[in-house]
Parts: sequence; C-alpha cells; structure tokens
Amino acid sequence: MLFCRQHPKGEKLNFDMLPRLYTIIRYYLFWIAFFVAVRVFFELYNIRLTAGLSFGTVLGTFVHGLKLDLSMGGYLTAFVTLVMAATFRCKGRLTAKIVGAATIIFIIIFSIIGICDCELYRNWGFRMDSTVLMYLKTPKEAAASTPVWLTAIFLVWIAIFCWLSIKAYRKFVSERMQKLEPESWKVLPAMVFVCALLVIPIRGGFGMPIRAGSVYFSDQQFANHAAVNVQWNFCNSLRYTNVQQTDNYMPQAQADSIVAEMLRRDTLQYHLLNTKRPNILIMLMESFTAKLVGCVGGTKGVTPNLDSLARTGVLFSNCYSNADRSDKGIVSILSGYPAQPTTSIMKFTDKAAKLPHLSHKLNAEGYSSSFYYGGDIGFANMNSYFIAGQYNPIVSKDAFQHSDMNSKWGAHDHVVLGRWLNDLGNSSAPFFSVLFTLSSHEPFEVPHTSRFLDKTEGGMFTNTVHYSDSCIGDFVRRASKEPWWDNTLLVLVADHGSRLPDHSTNYALRRFHIPMIWLGGALTKTDTVIDNYLSQNDIPLLLCNQLELDGSDFTFSKDILAGSPSWGFYAYNDGIGFVTENEKFIYDRTAKQLMKSDVSHITDLHIPMTWIDAERAKTDTIKYDNISKLPHYLSQEFGTNISFSFSADTTHGNLLFEIFLYRKGVSFTADNEDFTYVKITPKPSKKDISDEAIMQSQAFLQTLLLDFNQK
Repeated sequence: MLFCRQHPKGEKLNFDMLPRLYTIIRYYLFWIAFFVAVRVFFELYNIRLTAGLSFGTVLGTFVHGLKLDLSMGGYLTAFVTLVMAATFRCKGRLTAKIVGAATIIFIIIFSIIGICDCELYRNWGFRMDSTVLMYLKTPKEAAASTPVWLTAIFLVWIAIFCWLSIKAYRKFVSERMQKLEPESWKVLPAMVFVCALLVIPIRGGFGMPIRAGSVYFSDQQFANHAAVNVQWNFCNSLRYTNVQQTDNYMPQAQADSIVAEMLRRDTLQYHLLNTKRPNILIMLMESFTAKLVGCVGGTKGVTPNLDSLARTGVLFSNCYSNADRSDKGIVSILSGYPAQPTTSIMKFTDKAAKLPHLSHKLNAEGYSSSFYYGGDIGFANMNSYFIAGQYNPIVSKDAFQHSDMNSKWGAHDHVVLGRWLNDLGNSSAPFFSVLFTLSSHEPFEVPHTSRFLDKTEGGMFTNTVHYSDSCIGDFVRRASKEPWWDNTLLVLVADHGSRLPDHSTNYALRRFHIPMIWLGGALTKTDTVIDNYLSQNDIPLLLCNQLELDGSDFTFSKDILAGSPSWGFYAYNDGIGFVTENEKFIYDRTAKQLMKSDVSHITDLHIPMTWIDAERAKTDTIKYDNISKLPHYLSQEFGTNISFSFSADTTHGNLLFEIFLYRKGVSFTADNEDFTYVKITPKPSKKDISDEAIMQSQAFLQTLLLDFNQK
C-alpha cells in the first residue's frame, strides 16, 4: 500500500505549483483530444450525412463543438484538481493511482457512450441521452434491433478505443503525475483557485450556463448534432429524467387560452357509426410510415391491401404520429396523451398511472378489454401500462411457439393475427381489443420475399411492410366473414413512422405522416376521405364522441368531426413539428428557432389518395359533399382569373378528387373526367409561417410539459 510521506520535523517542503499546474493542463488536453477523436469517429461512421456537408461546415463542428468539449473536460479536470489538492502532501504515485483508476472508469464509460451513439444516431436521429436507460431494462429486446455481427464489431471498436485512450493517458499524463513531489500547504489555496477557474469553461463563459444549443451554428441539423459532445449531452440529460425541462414562451394563462381554442369542441357533425356500442378493434401497425402506404401518398404497390381497404372504409389522410417511438405512440393512441420531446411518460409508473385510458371508458360500458403482442410485454414498461389499463387477457411473446418467432424480436404477424382472430370469435360482445404488430421492426426478418427486398436496409424494411400488409389483408378478409364483423369497428393506425426507406431526418415531417383507416360493418360511410389534420392523441376523443361517451378526460384531444381546428402535432428529440392546411414547420427547442433547413423539405404536397407513381406527381386530396363546391374552392385557392371546365356524375353523393402537382402546373381529376389548367404553385418559405401558428405550437408544448411535471 502507498501512504503519504511522513516529513521529519523541521524539513522544508517545496512550494512549486508549476509541476501540478502542468499536469492539470495535460489532463485537460487529454480529454479534449479524447472528445475530438469521438467526434471524428462519429462523423466517419455517419459518412453518408457528413458527405453532405462542406469542408468548412465539417471544420465548424469541431470549432463550435469545442465549447462543450471544454465544459465536459472542465468537469473531469476539476475532479482531478480536487484529488491533487487533497493529496498535496503525498508522493505523486498515490495521486496517480487514485486519478488513474477514476480516469480508466471514465474512459470505459465514455467510450461506450461515444461508440454506441454512432449507431443510435443513425436510427434515432439524435445524440444519445438518458432515453437509452429506459431500454436497458429489457436488454434482450433492445439488442434485437442490432445484428449480432454489428454488436461484435462494436465491442471490438470499444475495446480498441479504450486501449488506445488508456495508453495515451498513461503516456501523456500518468507518467508525469507519478513524478510529483509533496508540496507545502501553501499550494492548497492555489489548487482551489485553479479548480474555481474551471467553472468558467464548465459554464461556457460568464453569461448563461452552456446548453447543447450553444454549439449550434448551421442550418444543416446534422452539423449541429455533430458539434454536440455526446458525453456532456448524456450526463446533462440525467438531470431531467423525472421532470421535463420547460420553456416558458408566454404567461401560462395566455398559453391556456390558446390551447383551449386549439382544442375547441362543438357538436358532432359527422356520424360514422351505425350503432353506439360496436365491438372496437385497434390494430397498431409497427412503423407503418405513409412513405410506403399508397393510399396516403407512399410508394405504389408496397401496401396493396391497405390501399384497397381504404376504399371500403374511412381514410384519415392527414394523420400524424406524436413521436417516433412505440411507447410514446401507444400512450397517444390509447390515452390521448401527446409525446414529450425528451422522455416517455410510460416509463414513469407513477405518472402513467394518472393517465386516462380508453379501456377504462369502455369497460365501464360493459366492454371486455384485451391486448395482443407477439413480443416481450415488459419492453419499455408496457406491461405496467396495460395492467393499469385493465386489459385482460394480455397476450404476449410467451403465448406463442418458439418456431413461430423470428430470431430476436417475437412472433411473426401472421401468427399473432391468427391467434387474435381465433380469440375474438370466443369473446363476449361488446369487446375492445388492441393488437400491436411487430414484423416491420428491426431486424426485419420475415418469412416473406417480395420484389422490394434487396440487401439495403431500406429494401429489407419495405419487404417487411409488404409482408405485414399481406397479413393485415388476410385478417380483414377472414374477419369480414365472422358474425361479429357487422357490429365491429376496426381502426388501423401506425404506432409511429420511420426514417426508412429514405433515411429521413429525425425531425422531417414525412417521417411522422402515418395512415389511419377505419373499417368494419359498424361504419355508415365507405370510400370516404377525411383530410383534416389530426394526431394520434386525438383518437380517443374521436371514438368517445362517436360512441356518445364523455371524453372530457382526454384533455389534450380534439375532434375534427366536431368542428375542432385542423392541425397536427409531434415531438422529436429535441423539438416539435406543427402542421395545418396552410402551414407546416419544425421548431427546434435546443436552437430555439424554426428549422430553416426543413422548411425547404416540406414544400411537396402530401399524396393522401393516388394510384399513380408518387415520384412522378405530388398530390393533395380534397373531399367534397357535392361537386358543385369545386369551382368556389378553385377560385379561393388560385384566384378568379383561372378558367376551367369539368363534368362529373353527382348522383352517387360524395366524390373523391385528386390534385396532381406537376412542374408545369396542376391537373385535377374527378373520377374519369379530366380537366387541366397551368399554374405554378409557389413554394412555402419561412415568411409563410405565421406568428399565430408558432404561438399555438409553443403554447401546446408549454401546457403539455407543465401537465407532465405536475403528474
């Protein structure tokens, strides 16, 4: 063991601060070099995104990112400075052992964070934060998204990174630290002063404390994300695990007034059901992005069953997921509670217990509620959520044969849907049942091969969506022959969108656009398109109003069929998206500004209902009760100086019109009657975003986070 040196009485001790100061500086520089190396690895790993940046922008990620590097390095160096102050009467070997042990632990932890963040960012689109801790409760399911070979490679990379870092630390810092000599007590105030000076880089200067947005410098979001020190970001996020950091954009009374108007509810205008107590089925379709669903503008042919089914029911063409994770989407759909930017209420059992549940409403009306999922019900704390919702039975992975599983995640969709159909036939009416598919989740392993399958990640994902679509189509065909179908409403809705197949950014509007289709014999309308904007959190109130049940518990829901304003909201890490008929924008909470780079990405009109090549035409769908309203709409939209003519049969009531936007103009199609006039539609720009819309989005977020923190 090493002990502090005992000094004989009268021996004169040195007071030479420079050796310790040099050691502190070298320790600080070591960590700066470590963080720079992590950033280099991050940008090389995401080379597809890095290649889209100019050399100056790439250089800027290091220059601007230095602020957080200095802050994180300051924390670590302050700790070492205190250790050196506490051992100033000791030989350097003791100090080196204490500091070395702590540094090796930091190197291992920070290497794991830095290396793993590269793959997580590729999937999630944001730098690692405390969100990852929620998924560590079920490590097997969390690892299922990553192939074994990639996990092995990452372990090797982490080992190499740790080995090189430890070797560099010992050579650059530890050897010098071991040579330190005991000092006079006079060195103690100087060491404390040095530690106090480190508060400056830790805080990022003399002004407001540094935050992640302090390193944002570009209108290209990847460049801003690359500048963020992921170790700093992870540690900083630990402060907000149970409480969401809020931004007070306005007085709360003003925010409440704005939100009340946004959620205004009038008398129900459209009755879609022919009975007040139908059986209700909700199918949550894993990662079903609108980008691949033809009836809402996706790639033609990927979802032929959904496209066909949309014409037999009610299609909500402008539905948006509230977030990009299943645990957030489930809460939005079944509890009407919107997603929060940096956490999920489902993982907080005490907060989630205070949520309203659609199942509670229905159980009180004599329904029996059940939940079916082919995966691990413990993942993301789903088990406690569905138990609190009084679902019984809860059927999950253990109820299926091992031979029915893919290699990692759970039972294939055709197996789970077959079990669901069989059990529904034995259920007592009225019943409420929710099923969550999973085959379109990583690792994209399905017993199915389509023309979309290739070796790319996007091709594999598209193939799984094609497979799940075939399973859904088969389920509906079989269910429609059951006696209970005539009194049943089936809601098909995605739990969230996906970055694939085009590798959308984590904030892109197209990533959150999802399909929602209502089917079943309980519907009064078929072949109907509702193009008002809504989000997942509106679904519970929509259903309650159709069933004539009190939905006031769903305080964040609106009903577009009862005169509520048309808009959609989603949250990403760390920002929000907001869409209306006229305005679409993204607001980044970290940068505290509109996402200028994505405003140019949202100029394409949505394609809610079209059967032509989506690459060739961009379309928007308007549903009219009577075709006679079309001239008035065109005059309002494009001016009175436009001349046009048309003819169509109105004897069958509601008609579906498609608007095709070409480079040279706009072509309208009504059934088989075509008419065309030439007009270039101007692209939206940042000035098109009104202050009112921005205030609405901020007020909604502010009120939501206040409610979350108070639960």
